[in-house]
Amino acid sequence: MTLSKELLLEFVEEKLGVDAAEVDEDTPLFSSGIIDSASMVDLIVFVESEGNVKFGPDDITLDHLDSIGRILRFVADRHEQ
Repeated sequence: MTLSKELLLEFVEEKLGVDAAEVDEDTPLFSSGIIDSASMVDLIVFVESEGNVKFGPDDITLDHLDSIGRILRFVADRHEQ
């Protein structure tokens, strides 16, 4: 399955308890405190599974995970490699 913005927002809302109506593609998820570090593990597992990508230790950064847009760009970039 391909990771879409809609699927990612659905996960964030249903599994992480975030009001998706208050989150757009550029909303900071972690640096704003919307999602805590404990939820990051769940998010990474979901993105790896649904996006068909693997995060290496150097990939687990706010540059790749701090917004819906950044997550989707990370997944797209991995598929281009």
